[in-house]
Amino acid sequence: MGIQKCKRCKKVFAAVQGAKICPNCLREEEDQFVLVKDYLWEHPGATIKELHEATEVEERIIKKFVKEGRFLQINGVDITVECERCGTAIRSGRFCEDCSQKLQNGISKVKKVSDSKEELKEDKDRMFLGDRIKRR
Repeated sequence: MGIQKCKRCKKVFAAVQGAKICPNCLREEEDQFVLVKDYLWEHPGATIKELHEATEVEERIIKKFVKEGRFLQINGVDITVECERCGTAIRSGRFCEDCSQKLQNGISKVKKVSDSKEELKEDKDRMFLGDRIKRR
């Protein structure tokens, strides 16, 4: 548990499990989610803009709910946000499947290069140590 500044209201609070917002703002955000969810049950084809206008919940918060996948369980709801890399419409998360795969491949390549450099360094250390032993 650490002390942190709330990203929404800027008050200092005791953070639990990496929370970014204080308990009061979290409660308020959950109340906003209930408003949006209830509206979606009544109007499953609503867009983010329509949700904002009807519920007065900020669009960025509605988009956050979408990225968290909170509306996937509601039948008929097809709200999407844009992939942060290519702009493709996605139903949850930050990246589309294609971009996620490309990012994972890139990370794997970097890891392989890093691992091979570590092995090379270990080999050099052994060779140097071997040379010292031979000299004795």
